[in-house]
Amino acid sequence: MALAQVNVEPGDYDANLPKIKRIIDEQRGQSGLLVFPEYTLSGYQTEQSVYDSALRVDGDIFQELVAYTQGITVAMGFIEETGAFNFYDSLAFLRDGKVLSIHRKIYLVNYGAFEERKHFSVGPRHESIDIGTFRATPFICADVWNPALVHLAGSDRAHIFVFSAASPTQGLGSRLSTRESWHRINQFYASMYGVYVLFVNRVGFDGDLEFWGGSQIVDPFGRVLVEGKIGEEDVITAEIDLAEVREARTVLHTVRDEDLGFIRRRLDQVLATNYSTVEAQNQ
Repeated sequence: MALAQVNVEPGDYDANLPKIKRIIDEQRGQSGLLVFPEYTLSGYQTEQSVYDSALRVDGDIFQELVAYTQGITVAMGFIEETGAFNFYDSLAFLRDGKVLSIHRKIYLVNYGAFEERKHFSVGPRHESIDIGTFRATPFICADVWNPALVHLAGSDRAHIFVFSAASPTQGLGSRLSTRESWHRINQFYASMYGVYVLFVNRVGFDGDLEFWGGSQIVDPFGRVLVEGKIGEEDVITAEIDLAEVREARTVLHTVRDEDLGFIRRRLDQVLATNYSTVEAQNQ
């Protein structure tokens, strides 16, 4: 597995595409999966630049990148525009000149320094993807910070969690460190579900936001196999082994012992209670 924590120029595809292609060339034949951060193609965008930087999947720029993925699976973050003129914060999985899957961010950040709900539509689904013998589930940044979504992915028998992020140092105020929080989350989820966590974060500046990097590959026992530099571009790699997933799940049985039927019944109860409370308050 390879993670590329890169610095990109906001909205400058002429500068960003050659860098991306160079990294793909370096990893082709070496890595089974190469993951880039959230917003890799466009950089972090706000206001009108969100729409100016959006790409259609059938457009020339995106198709140029798709065609460049012969012999390698690449996960790439970009701003997606659909035929209905909806805009999504998306992560595309590409291989051999084909689009394998596109995950659209579900939990849009609308707190701290962020206003994603102002521009983006909510992703409609969350699905795993098979990459060789591994089952991988994609997440984009704040998707990871919703434990229910992660729990569902673990229950869906994922072997790999792919966390693609654009996490700035100052996004959540002075009392909550994004860097420390991400690294705790990575190790906790890896060991809780017996999965590999591939966390890739970008570096550099977009306006007032500073992105810190610190990408990690964490094994199913929560051990950090490799970590990216802080504040510098870096490509980190590690070998992963399905036997490690097997061993971790014989030690801790989070996935085996889940009762999704109970969870569904309890969720129905919570929904019914909350709905009744809201109705009573509105009367």
